[in-house]
Amino acid sequence: MKKLLLLVVVFLSSYFAIAQKTLFTPTEWSDPNNEFYNKVSNTRKYESTNFVLYWGDKVGTNPAAYADAALRFTPKSVADTLETSFKRYITDLHFVNNAPTTNFGKYKIIIMMMNTWNSTDPRLEAFAQASSFSNTIGAMFVHPEATRDGGALSHEFAHTLQMMMSIQENPGAGRAFAGYDWASPFYEGHANFMRAQAYPQWAEIDGTLTRWIQTKHFMWSSNRHHYTNFHLMYYVQEKEGFDFTRRMWAESMNEEHPLETIKRLKGFTQDQLDDYLWGYAQRQAAFDYPIQWNSQINTTSNFGKTIRNVYNAIKTNMPRYMSRQYTLLTKVTGTTDQYYTNNDWAPQDYGMNLIPLYPTCTGTQKKVTIKFKGHSEVNATQAGWRYGFVTTKTDGTISRYSPMYKTDGEASFTLNTSTEANIYLVVFAAPKVHVNYNMDVGYPKQRRYPYELKIANATPEGFQPAADFRSFLKTNGHLHTNGGGWVSNNATVASTVYVGPYAIVRGGTISGNARIDDYAMVDGGTINGNAIVRGNACVYNATLSNSAIVEGNAWMEGGSVKNTANIKGNAMLFAGDFGSSVVVGGDAEIGSCSTPGVYLQFPYWRNGRDNCDGKGAGDTSNIDINATFTNFTAAQMAFSTTPNCTVTTLSANKVAADPETDLNVFPNPTKGNLNISFVQTEQQKVTIALFDINGQKIATITDKVYEAGKIDIAYNCSYLLKGVYLLNIQRGSEIISKSFLKE
Repeated sequence: MKKLLLLVVVFLSSYFAIAQKTLFTPTEWSDPNNEFYNKVSNTRKYESTNFVLYWGDKVGTNPAAYADAALRFTPKSVADTLETSFKRYITDLHFVNNAPTTNFGKYKIIIMMMNTWNSTDPRLEAFAQASSFSNTIGAMFVHPEATRDGGALSHEFAHTLQMMMSIQENPGAGRAFAGYDWASPFYEGHANFMRAQAYPQWAEIDGTLTRWIQTKHFMWSSNRHHYTNFHLMYYVQEKEGFDFTRRMWAESMNEEHPLETIKRLKGFTQDQLDDYLWGYAQRQAAFDYPIQWNSQINTTSNFGKTIRNVYNAIKTNMPRYMSRQYTLLTKVTGTTDQYYTNNDWAPQDYGMNLIPLYPTCTGTQKKVTIKFKGHSEVNATQAGWRYGFVTTKTDGTISRYSPMYKTDGEASFTLNTSTEANIYLVVFAAPKVHVNYNMDVGYPKQRRYPYELKIANATPEGFQPAADFRSFLKTNGHLHTNGGGWVSNNATVASTVYVGPYAIVRGGTISGNARIDDYAMVDGGTINGNAIVRGNACVYNATLSNSAIVEGNAWMEGGSVKNTANIKGNAMLFAGDFGSSVVVGGDAEIGSCSTPGVYLQFPYWRNGRDNCDGKGAGDTSNIDINATFTNFTAAQMAFSTTPNCTVTTLSANKVAADPETDLNVFPNPTKGNLNISFVQTEQQKVTIALFDINGQKIATITDKVYEAGKIDIAYNCSYLLKGVYLLNIQRGSEIISKSFLKE
């Protein structure tokens, strides 16, 4: 018996020795033209279980003692940090197959510490990027400064796993979202989503959320926010479980857009995909993404809560980034309650508008009614929308969602001021036909979906009393004598300057005949001459002079604008200098330019634009593919009946839905995705609790007030063990129990 045990021990020891990962030597390193040729040494190497670090001769064999702190690093610490992400991504979540028979299971991931060689080759300099070697094993190329915490490393490690998807999980041309423009933006957003799986405190960071706040009406896969589009993945994780994310990469087809992958894997039509994505879009009002990062370890934190915390920090410390958080409608000339989305605000494919509404009814039940009508003539074959209401509590968390609306028509919802603080209208661009866009095709080539609203018993954002508009910004200041706008006591504004009633000056020096008008915000800098800031533009620590204009949704941070230069649209400019008669608009982000021309897109070879190339409005790149529209007439936008503030309830003689037959729990049995469907005959609170067969409470699925109508609640119970479970469903005074089987 002892001999047998000894043999078993010897066998297992041999097996694990064989199973240990080995070092892969890339063929590229034997190429004299490769930047690492004759530069990799075993004396400058550190190995951990799954990684190997190589560094250059500049920092020596002990980089932890190198004189320059920017290049100093401790190899073990870097490897340990990477192993933390490895455990989460691979051991826990199984994102890539780590079996010994696979490349990923055979070889250690290669980490090249950049900027550490005594060389003038610029290819040996980088901050943080990922790729692979010899189409065999993933690799990372990181500056020591990128290794100080898990943020950059976990993001880049996610990229190496994306590479492994192309190498071993889903090889073939155009698979795993590789090699074609319209899926490329998914790489960065997905890497940030993955980072949150390992480091939930980075479920959102201010650098990405500030960008997303300002661009969420852009198409979902726009390169203007490709690092920040990952909230959708939290929604997918909640509904389908994390493994669905792996399947998207492992099962994507040739040249398939990520949203098309979701559509195919779910068996959706385009209309059903739009319905599904609407569920994600309406969550934006409260960042209501309740998936817990790891319920086995932490049952209180969730991704939505982290996003809300970051949002509140931005609002407090960097409020200039709030200028585009809400959509500002334009009132139709000659009307009092009819509005439309102008070109700056109209949502693009799968983009969204978030519009706060301020009820004018009295009492605690404040009913708001709208009429929605889309301008389908702008994109006749593709135009589609989803819209509905959302209410939130005083702490910014979700209270209720209205039913989804998808056709032109009227809709009402009631804010209960005793329990709710805010009501929003959310509008989502839901294309009837999916279109793939090349990278940075530019604003004129992206389809927009404008619409009009008639609003009763409420005013939208920007039409409430001027004192209430962005009131959180108005502390330690006064109203300007010329125009009545708000001016901080830290700003210097001459009496000759006009500051409109809704405009805000938080800092800076403004003189001459300058105008700060409409909803514009100035937060530092110098503005003089006849310069104008208007529309919903934001200027932060920039210099404007002569007859320069910054307008629309334009964002100007640092730099200068002079002469007759015009910055408009959704342009975002940072530290550039602009002069002459330059026009920058659309979704452009360009560098300094004083060459007359019209710049409406990011300079990119596919759209035929170079920075400051002087091309005019008539250039092909600037021709808008969206048709123009004319506002609807008053008759077209008239309500069918005059809306009022009265909240109607179910009449006494109306037959209520049967509490047993109108409630459905499906599929049953389920492997993880459970749907709970029922009909609300009146507005009331619904509490649904989940219990095991022994009566032990496991979770509260929902506990909030719902409006009358059909309610569908999706719950991901894939974490449950196989067995029978009970749902306790309480609506008002009635309590119903339903059982289901988890397979």
